[in-house]
Amino acid sequence: MESIITEGDLPWKIMVVVPCVLTAVGIVHQLKSIPGANKLVNNIKRIDEAYGEVLKAPGSLVVLNISQYSTLLAEEIKFINWCRTVQPSAAIIAYTRNHTLSVLNYISALGVRVIVSQYEETETFTDLIIKSFSSMSMLSSPIIKNILDERISCALTVCEAQVLEQLFLGHNVSQVAQSLGRNIRTVSAHKRHAMEKLGLQCEKDLHVLGCTLLGK
Repeated sequence: MESIITEGDLPWKIMVVVPCVLTAVGIVHQLKSIPGANKLVNNIKRIDEAYGEVLKAPGSLVVLNISQYSTLLAEEIKFINWCRTVQPSAAIIAYTRNHTLSVLNYISALGVRVIVSQYEETETFTDLIIKSFSSMSMLSSPIIKNILDERISCALTVCEAQVLEQLFLGHNVSQVAQSLGRNIRTVSAHKRHAMEKLGLQCEKDLHVLGCTLLGK
């Protein structure tokens, strides 16, 4: 049964932040076919331009490419973390060819609205976008569901994500505490809870994830 979309369901804006021009054009075309969404869709070619656009339009939906290439991936993760802290009303649609389990777990734990594989059918993508208008829980496409066989029990808090960001850069707990202006015990607790949520068993697992995200 086709979903009925009301004006109240639609976001303030729908932004497409995908570097491949052909892919971006295809996504924009799909989004404009959604009833009432034609004038809301905005194609943004560079991720550094997306920050200002999101600030100007709280409550936007952002279709964000999640790359296989570490340099781009680091920028995309940075943008998701920024949205959570500065503009939490923005909803992120992670559109990805990166099927690495640890990366998908991390993105899931950062509280994105949807994770959809770029290998899904067009109808699947459009259906998930429409459902995301009224859903506050994370949605994922069939391919992603098969990879995320064990769902994250709960999302990372902003503080836990901030601690992980610092740890991924190679800082120890003491340095993170000093950088964030927090107690060492508090930072250690954030680290422990974040690792538990991501299913990381040891420091090596944490290091490998950091290297994957930052391309080290």
